[in-house]
Amino acid sequence: MRIAIDACCWSNRRGFGRFTRELVGHMVAEHPGHEYTLVLDRATAEQSRLPAGVRLEVVATREQPTRAASAAGARSPLDLLRMARAAARVPADLFFFPAVYSYYPMLRRVPTVVTFHDAIAETHPRLIFRSARARLFWRAKSWLANRQADRIVTVSSDARKRIAAALGRRESSIAVVTEGPGADFRPLRDRVTVRHVLEDYDLPADEPLILYVGGISPHKNLDGLLHAFAQLAYMPAHLAIVGDHSGDSFLGCYPELVRLRERLTLQSRVTFTGFVPDAHLAVLYNAATVLVLPSFDEGFGLPAVEAMACGLPVAASRSGSLPEVVGPAGVFFEAGDHAAMAATLRRILDDPDLRAQLSAEGLRRAELFTWGAAARDALRVFEETARQP
Repeated sequence: MRIAIDACCWSNRRGFGRFTRELVGHMVAEHPGHEYTLVLDRATAEQSRLPAGVRLEVVATREQPTRAASAAGARSPLDLLRMARAAARVPADLFFFPAVYSYYPMLRRVPTVVTFHDAIAETHPRLIFRSARARLFWRAKSWLANRQADRIVTVSSDARKRIAAALGRRESSIAVVTEGPGADFRPLRDRVTVRHVLEDYDLPADEPLILYVGGISPHKNLDGLLHAFAQLAYMPAHLAIVGDHSGDSFLGCYPELVRLRERLTLQSRVTFTGFVPDAHLAVLYNAATVLVLPSFDEGFGLPAVEAMACGLPVAASRSGSLPEVVGPAGVFFEAGDHAAMAATLRRILDDPDLRAQLSAEGLRRAELFTWGAAARDALRVFEETARQP
C-alpha cells in the first residue's frame, strides 16, 4: 500500500510530535512492505531526523505549520494551498494525518484517516485558545477534517466517546490507536547518573521529589497543583514541573504560575525545569517518588505510561482518559479538589508499601502499551479504510 503522511508535526515537542515520530517510525521500520511518503514543510524537514526508506515531499511555506497553527495564530491560506497541492501530487492509496492540528484540505479524492487526539478544544475552548478568532479557526478546521475523513483515529476509549459526541459521529467510526513509552523509559540502576541529572536541573537529591510532566497550559490545572502542594508545607518534598514554557506554540500560563508560586511562598520548593530531553526525563522518572497529573482533561496521558514503565507511582485526576490508562497503577482524585489532591500525594509519600505496590502494578501495566502494537493497529485501520468502496 502507498501511504502518504502529513509529517508537519514531526518536530513538535508535545504529544502530537511524539505520536507522529514514534508511530510513523515504527510503521516504517517494522512494516517495510508498504511505501511511505512524508509530506512536510521545509523548516520541519531541515530540523528533523526522519526515518530512512521514506520518500519526501517537501513544501516551501511562509511559516512552519505547527507554529502558524498555534493558540494565537492562524495559518496562511496560501500555505494551506501549498500543502494541499503537494499532498494532491503524491501517488497514494491512503493519506494519514497524525494530528488534526496540522490538517489542511484534501484537493483530490483519496481515502483519508485523521487523528483527533482528544476533544479538549471542543469542551474547554477558553482553556485552549487566546481569542474567539482562534476558536473560530479551530472549529472550521475540525469541521472540514471531520467531513473529509473516511476514518478518524484517536488514542483512548474515553477520547473516542468525547470526540464522537463533539463531532456528531458514531463511535464505531472512530478507531483507537493507543500510545506507548519510548525506549528510554525503563528502570535505571545508575545512581551516579541520577545525581548528576538532578544537579543539572537544580533539584534536591535528599528529599522526596514530586514530578509533573506535560504542557504548561491552563487545562493542565497546574495552579491547582501549586495550591495542593502548598498544603504539604510541613512535609520535606520538592515539586518539579517539567515542560516547555518558552518555545511552546500552545496557550501557556507560565507567568501566572510563577506569580502564584511567589504568592504561595513556594520559590524554594517548586522548580520549573523547562523542556527536558527524553534521556534526562527518564532519569527524573527514576529519581522521583510520585508523578502527579492534575489535568482537567486528557486524551491519553503519555507521561503516566512513561512513568509506569520506569516503575514510578502515579497520582492522577479522574478526568478524561487517565483512569482508563493508569488503572490499578495509580491513586486518583478530583481535579478541582485541592485538598483531595494534597491528601493523595501525602498518602503516597507517607506509605512505602503503597509505593512498592503501585510501582509493581505500573511496570506490568506499561507492558500493555507499545508503539509496535500501535503501528500494527494503525496499519490495520489504513488497510480497512483503503479497501472501502
